[in-house]
Amino acid sequence: MDYLNYGNKVEKQSQKPQPQGFIDIQQQQKPQPQGFGQQKVQLTQDDFSFGDLNQQTTQPQSYQQLAPPPPKNQRELLQLFPTPLSISPIPFNYEEELEWIKKDKFNKHNYDGADQTACFNKQSENTFILDSPELKRIRLWIESEIKVFAKEVLGAKTELVITQSWLNRNLKGESHHDHMHPNSIISGVWYPLCNEKLPPIKFMNRHQPQISIGIDKFNSFNSATFMLPMRMGELIVFPSHLMHGVPQNQSDDARISLSFNTWGKGSVGDKVSLTYLPLDRCL
Repeated sequence: MDYLNYGNKVEKQSQKPQPQGFIDIQQQQKPQPQGFGQQKVQLTQDDFSFGDLNQQTTQPQSYQQLAPPPPKNQRELLQLFPTPLSISPIPFNYEEELEWIKKDKFNKHNYDGADQTACFNKQSENTFILDSPELKRIRLWIESEIKVFAKEVLGAKTELVITQSWLNRNLKGESHHDHMHPNSIISGVWYPLCNEKLPPIKFMNRHQPQISIGIDKFNSFNSATFMLPMRMGELIVFPSHLMHGVPQNQSDDARISLSFNTWGKGSVGDKVSLTYLPLDRCL
């Protein structure tokens, strides 16, 4: 099955990029003006091939004086409005929690919207699974990762809290339809039972151009999908509007994940920018 629309990157690359740490990212990059992207990339001469910029061509003397050759190393590439996603391995042994999770009956059928005929996978009936005392350590760890992502990546001053959380189980032949998470700010998925041979999570770019120019080499600017294989115990956190899904499980192994949503604690937004949502009026 063709999982990739990313230049078969997962098949060719033995290891996925490792998280760099948010502190290091901030130290390596100088601050950018707000609203004008987050990263400034200085390209090398190998990134583009425009010929020898220093080669002199035969031009009228007056033209050479009015339009000198452009200086070297002045080309820049800005990554405007990138979508962040963090990957964190669990820092402790969770065998007891895993055994408790495996006992869930996964009685809830996962349907795609109003279509009640196409069942993709099974979910836990408990949609507040992280409120269970058996998962207290898992919840505390996830909350700490949400706090880091919200403050150090998104620069948020509003504290986020976990709203709903639930388990997903994909057996052989089952998949998870493409979806996003409405009424949530940051969402995430933790993988208590998974391996890299199982289907990866698939993320989709919702801002694809309507005209195809033909792609010679896929990268983060021209790809429609990105397949991210996950390791057992890893947690990913991302903005809730990011579309994602899971291809069909071709393995005999079960794939179990725990998903969650978040919302701002107390009133949300800002009065000056006219985005204020007063909590007392929403009760």
